[in-house]
Amino acid sequence: MSTDEGSTVATKPESEATSAASGRSGAKSAVKRPRPEATASLAQVLRWRIERHLLGASRGTDAVAVARRVGGVHAQLAASAVTAIRLRAPVGPDGVEHALTGDRTLVKTWAARGTLHLLAAADLPTWVAAMSTRTRETRGAWLRYHGVTAGEMADLLAAIPAALGEDVLVREELADRLVALTGRAHLREALTQGWGAVLKPAAFKGLLCFGPPRGRNVTFVAPRAWLSEWSTVDTETAIEALILDHLGAYGPADPDELSRWLDLSPPLARRGFERLGERLAWVDVDGTVGAIPREHLPALLDPPTGHVVRLLPAFDPYVVGSLRQLDRVVEGPNKELVSRPQGWVSPVLVVDGRILGTWRLDNGAVTVEQFGPLPRGTRRALDAQRMALADGAG
Repeated sequence: MSTDEGSTVATKPESEATSAASGRSGAKSAVKRPRPEATASLAQVLRWRIERHLLGASRGTDAVAVARRVGGVHAQLAASAVTAIRLRAPVGPDGVEHALTGDRTLVKTWAARGTLHLLAAADLPTWVAAMSTRTRETRGAWLRYHGVTAGEMADLLAAIPAALGEDVLVREELADRLVALTGRAHLREALTQGWGAVLKPAAFKGLLCFGPPRGRNVTFVAPRAWLSEWSTVDTETAIEALILDHLGAYGPADPDELSRWLDLSPPLARRGFERLGERLAWVDVDGTVGAIPREHLPALLDPPTGHVVRLLPAFDPYVVGSLRQLDRVVEGPNKELVSRPQGWVSPVLVVDGRILGTWRLDNGAVTVEQFGPLPRGTRRALDAQRMALADGAG
């Protein structure tokens, strides 16, 4: 299977970014956690998350609504991102592409953990305000790993606005312009390799994002020229907004988890939680204390009782957000089948928020590998899901 960057599955950068972020935030943050005001079971939390991820009774209105609800749709695999959105909203086969390149209400860029995401275009300035606080790309270890110096990275970032202008450029065209502007011909290889590592810092600063594909080639554009409007957001406001969005889809969580999820420095995450204060409610979930936006507390404590069975695609946002809890979310000793080597996240069977199997599509037939026996009602719902996927309706 190919990625949306026209190469084999690009898992290395995600693993690298996740590892580095975890290393930075290994020490517990010093944020003062108020006494939990409520207690919930993991089953309640998972069922609440299913609703928050638009996988239960309610659905989103369009692709933008989905991207906002889940804090960005993981887009390492283009087809999986489209499927994840269409599971959650009445979006036609070309609806996601139209949102990206037609009305430009969606934007594809490197975001949380340095991985590709589809974001609401109107929210990109918020993401940029938070992501531009990253400093790892200025440090010796990152620079040495990618074969560039701090001076070379500074020159590239300074040249990108002039290189892109209002044009739509494939990777090689952008590299040619950057080499011409900086005089650093030896950087061409780094600029044209498929991982895009040396271009990510420019995305974090809002200097580039992905444009419409040209054949099998990705293109890059300047967001301020490509999008219809751009409003500057201050850093503290941006961080608070992303905290609330994250906790509203993946909570309860604490500043350490937020820091790892966004690849945000622990002190910035901690101070964001502190500023939000009473807007957060702290909940004890089977002995682990975390926060959610206060407005969601009633729904978390009293989630719907309806049975929800879903076949989710590879890298679905719900599953990626559950990776930190696989020991509790996955049935039996099967977490290695969900989170595979080199960062691969499998398509999965989810029942009421728990991961109970994986699946694959072979020659139009959906094959499900269950982790254990399923009740009759679950089997019937699963059969309906299989037929929908096989018919291309999922």
